Amino acid sequence: MARTASMKIWNVELGLAVHIKAPNGRYIVIDLGSTNDTSPLQCLYRKDVGYMIITHPHLDHFSDIQNIDYARPQILSRCKDYSRAELLEGSRDCDKDKIIQYCNFAESYNGPVPSYMDPTTDAPFDGLTTEVFSTSACDKSNKNNFSSIVVLKLGNAKVVVCGDNEKESFEILMKRTDFKEAIKDAWVLVAPHHGRESGYYEEFVDLVHPYITIISDKSGTDTSASQKYTNKSKGYKVHNKLTGETEDRYCLTTRKDGNIEVTFGETDSFGYGGTLQINTNV
Repeated sequence: MARTASMKIWNVELGLAVHIKAPNGRYIVIDLGSTNDTSPLQCLYRKDVGYMIITHPHLDHFSDIQNIDYARPQILSRCKDYSRAELLEGSRDCDKDKIIQYCNFAESYNGPVPSYMDPTTDAPFDGLTTEVFSTSACDKSNKNNFSSIVVLKLGNAKVVVCGDNEKESFEILMKRTDFKEAIKDAWVLVAPHHGRESGYYEEFVDLVHPYITIISDKSGTDTSASQKYTNKSKGYKVHNKLTGETEDRYCLTTRKDGNIEVTFGETDSFGYGGTLQINTNV
């Protein structure tokens, strides 16, 4: 029987929130973006959250932290390069409570990961594996460059989800053979740094060479590299659930396409390399 996973990229304006449902029904969560009206974490109430990755400690990537009790994960991956004092230094008074909550949450996960729960193996998520890449060798004045890049694989399907990586971190990561092999020829790319010019690194995008690039960002942004991602993506049929129309697309954005859902994985159909279905406005 074919195994598929479903990934939802939430429209959280400036931020990122990605939920992946594995073939066995367990969830992987990447980042905790939210808006005043939308708490993605609340939608995971009573769901089995096996793994959570917070790509880096910028508030727009953990703004939903006050709702963490709806979806506490069994395993947490997060940036450990900044101390509590460093995260609080220079922060606005209105943000301090969320930063403290984030620190309390992050610091509560310090034990080793049992082998049977290791997300890099097939076991915990019924064939869906996860690799996380980052570097600690960048200038600490820019937290974006300490972001994780997450690679999800199921069968022949591969999805790459980026934090807010910029040039300095890409220059380091692209020297790693294991990183380049992991990202190569992915089916879907969730673009770094909200699709901004500062996160566009051509050598990286050329190697990923996705069918579809997805950008999570707010409207009115004037630094978008969406046309560059369009030019580098192969294109795929996308179904708009609001209009009922299906068309070939190359680059999707939450600001125009709302919540985006990607189903990926294996197939029972002979002669096909796998399953890929993409819906917008879900």
